[in-house]
Amino acid sequence: MNKRSRIYLEIESCNTYSKETVKTIAGAMTKGKIAILPTSTIYGLSCAYNNKSARDRIYEIKGRPKVLPFIVLIAGIADIDILADKKNAFAEVLINKYWVSLNPRPVTIIFKKNKNLPDFITGGSDRIALRLECLQMIKDVIKICGPIVSTSATVSGTGQSPVGIAEIPEIIKNKADIIAAMKENLAGVASTVVDVTQDVPVITREGKVSRQEIMELFK
Repeated sequence: MNKRSRIYLEIESCNTYSKETVKTIAGAMTKGKIAILPTSTIYGLSCAYNNKSARDRIYEIKGRPKVLPFIVLIAGIADIDILADKKNAFAEVLINKYWVSLNPRPVTIIFKKNKNLPDFITGGSDRIALRLECLQMIKDVIKICGPIVSTSATVSGTGQSPVGIAEIPEIIKNKADIIAAMKENLAGVASTVVDVTQDVPVITREGKVSRQEIMELFK
């Protein structure tokens, strides 16, 4: 999409946004468009999780190997049953503590994937990484268009964590179809990733929530 046809949305804050903004973002991704969106951590590149051509575009935009799957953002617990095989006791503890509590925090949980999902969803892996997004605006988007993938809005391998639109490389912004820009900076700390598919929980990435805090839950 050329620069003149890109949709650019300015959002006052994570608590101040319109229904029209939500509908515009969700409608674009429903049609297979690529969006740069704020999340509870950093700015991400997103599309509908089950649109292969859109996902392929994100891999191309980032220069990311297709064997590396994306995190999938969900809006509610019911989405787990669509994407994952089942919840176990470890997952239940994390969900209750970090996803559906009064103080939700960014924790990504790796489940066994639903066997009915196409392989392209997970890069051929039998696991899928899910996060219930804390940012209400993004949850509202997902409620309309369904789960979305999210990967940092950067070139793969650079290690950047954009908390503001200005920090996103121009090469990324120029290839997006829709950009939603918050006036305020985002939190800037990645989610903690916990694999619950084994006999004990395994922290594969330490982020906003510390390794020590997670492991204390399972003593």
